[in-house]
Amino acid sequence: MRDDEVSSDDQAADGRDATASLARRASAHDPAAWEEIFDRNWHPVFAFVRFRLRGAAEAEDIAAHVFEVAYARAAHFDYRGVPIEAWLIGIARNLVRDYVKKRGRRGFEEELVDALAPGEPDAAAAVDLREDLRAAMQTLTDDQQAVLSLRFLLDKSVADTARLMERSEDAVKNLQRRALAAMHRALAGAAYPAGRAS
Repeated sequence: MRDDEVSSDDQAADGRDATASLARRASAHDPAAWEEIFDRNWHPVFAFVRFRLRGAAEAEDIAAHVFEVAYARAAHFDYRGVPIEAWLIGIARNLVRDYVKKRGRRGFEEELVDALAPGEPDAAAAVDLREDLRAAMQTLTDDQQAVLSLRFLLDKSVADTARLMERSEDAVKNLQRRALAAMHRALAGAAYPAGRAS
């Protein structure tokens, strides 16, 4: 066995040990551990939530709430080799789902006020495409939305996505394939005809 193979295995073991240590410290509500968890995971959690919600302010509120919930449940967190990020993304997925359900139960008057209110300015050049993609994503299952967000929004590998979703790599590939096919069907309309070259 070569020295670089041993050092690679040692580095992986050191990484797992460091994550396990961080999880133990976080379970004990160590402020330094939580600062490290926040610094490492704020951007991926916020990006995951922001992709699903219309406004940046509401996405920021929910992303912050993810860390509040995680901190409150830290004593019950059982680290078993799954990345801490996966735990946080799971909390984010649940909070977004609850938020969307709650918004869906609002009355006619609240929906009308929201519809008449001016939208948030968006600097993106393709605002219509972004809104169409968001609407198409809403037609997908939670798992399909999660796999597309992890793979394409957060640029996770198949292996990382499988670990974060606690599924096999083959299951992630199949879920991704079905999600992309569903997105294609949702976008296949007058604005995005199927088979048309750009």
